[in-house]
Amino acid sequence: MSSRYPVVISGVTKGMGRAMALRFAELGHPVSGCGRSADRVAQVRDLLGPGHLVETVDVTDAGSVRRWARTTVSELGAPGLVIANAGAVHAQRPVWEVEPALFAEVMRVNVDGVHTMTHAFLPLLLTSGGTFVAVSSGWGRNPRHHLAAYSAAKFAVEGYVGAVAQEVPPHVKVFAIAPDSAVDTDMLATCLPEEHHTYPGPDEWARTAVDHLLHDLPHEPSGGGRSFPAPARQI
Repeated sequence: MSSRYPVVISGVTKGMGRAMALRFAELGHPVSGCGRSADRVAQVRDLLGPGHLVETVDVTDAGSVRRWARTTVSELGAPGLVIANAGAVHAQRPVWEVEPALFAEVMRVNVDGVHTMTHAFLPLLLTSGGTFVAVSSGWGRNPRHHLAAYSAAKFAVEGYVGAVAQEVPPHVKVFAIAPDSAVDTDMLATCLPEEHHTYPGPDEWARTAVDHLLHDLPHEPSGGGRSFPAPARQI
């Protein structure tokens, strides 16, 4: 496999996904990304330029994810790294105030969205080798009050990855990995409106995170409970 293998990332239209996509592209990796907003997808497509693929895909739609996977292979080749990054959260509130439809949406994006990515892309890695990463959260290991849906979803991701890691052959690695601390994204602003700005921004975070994904994580044993290193602060 070339050292500049294609990288697949869901949820690239903003936040951590967008920052990772731009950083991988900067380092010479063809990027295949997706997002739900057609307008934001077009913006990221323009930012990345030729040699990359950005599609309008809802990760809760398994058929759309499978079509995206086929297009990725036909246009960029088989990926060496797949990152299930797309996520959803709601504003903090007691669980009895969380409508069932909202709870279900958080679970669908964060849990079903990881499985649709696994179902579509893991067979490609089984053929050629590579790494599958599900972006988790510290709240999927230590639950956060008033964010029961999100905590439950990320706990599920950790368990899911722990099981899948036992199913794959040695030439495929599967991880659940969370930021070392929070990252200042729109999602964080939704659930921590008073303090989100005190955390590193996604572009700063991505420089260290992408380096870790490329150079450190492939040498570690598969499983959950992993953390990205803290970003190197600019002085």
